[in-house]
Amino acid sequence: MTPTDPWRAGLKEGLKQGLGQGLRLLLPQCRFERSIFLLAHMRCGSTALSNILCSRPDISGYGEAHIRYDGPAALGRLVVNQARRGSFRPGAAHLFDKILHDRHDAQAPPGFFAARAIFLARRPGPSIRSIRDLFRGIGREDEYPDDAAAARYYVTRLDALARLWARFPPDRRVWLTFGALIRDPEAELSRISAALRIVPALENRYVSPAASRRGGGGDPTQSGRFTRIEPRRDDPARDAAVPLDIPEALRDQAEAAYLRFEAMIRGG
Repeated sequence: MTPTDPWRAGLKEGLKQGLGQGLRLLLPQCRFERSIFLLAHMRCGSTALSNILCSRPDISGYGEAHIRYDGPAALGRLVVNQARRGSFRPGAAHLFDKILHDRHDAQAPPGFFAARAIFLARRPGPSIRSIRDLFRGIGREDEYPDDAAAARYYVTRLDALARLWARFPPDRRVWLTFGALIRDPEAELSRISAALRIVPALENRYVSPAASRRGGGGDPTQSGRFTRIEPRRDDPARDAAVPLDIPEALRDQAEAAYLRFEAMIRGG
């Protein structure tokens, strides 16, 4: 790193922050109450659900924008990100983002919880194995080199989702599981629409945006192959039997994290 690199990085970040703040003040969409967030973990069906939401003309987005939500200016930065990806719709009523990592929502300000939030989770076995396989397949296995690394991410993220769920007002949040979504997509989309007052209701069809298949925006392997969520049988026994190369205690932690999350959202 040259001596000027930190200065350039600081200047770039300052410009980004300033532009984000300016857009927040200029654009009517840049309000948390007009935002829709999908709060989830990796490999849980979030790309398909994002595609359905972002195929609507009234929602501007493409998938995971990797924005840190640390204040109101974050929504301006989200617009910048979408514009750079060719996905910003100036006339859309809502901004969308998919958030899969704690670093992006751990510092969420109070206003963040005025957004509409969709919570999505999948059972640990297939999630953990799929995370490991994905990063191996795209040549980034140093990030999640084994099942244990993926399992630690999963446990931490499920715990964070539980904390976030508790902070959203009941009329601004809705939950679903991957199993329910694949078993009856139309019913789950109808339930999301009713809970969050999305009119007209969500339909099970989408066009996969190119931005969702590159740069960490979504699933780079499968998203472009489909135009809808294809119903299939949910099999809890098969999911529980997925072989994982992790200590038994860590697998128990992952199972417990999912059960806690599921119990909490059903109770809420």
